[in-house]
Amino acid sequence: MTAREILQAALALPPDERARLIDEARGQSPLEDDDAFIDMINERIARAEAGEPGIPAERVFAELRRR
Repeated sequence: MTAREILQAALALPPDERARLIDEARGQSPLEDDDAFIDMINERIARAEAGEPGIPAERVFAELRRR
């Protein structure tokens, strides 16, 4: 399975499952001490829990590359 396929599968999850996945992944991330990354993840969790559509992967990756 490619990273893109994994991302697509994750985005297809219900909001509560996406949030749980993010929480679990955050615990494994070497970026967990990066305040900007944590802020972005928390914002995405809040949006997912509110039922808003996700941010397109291309935009997320572009923002991460700029950092």
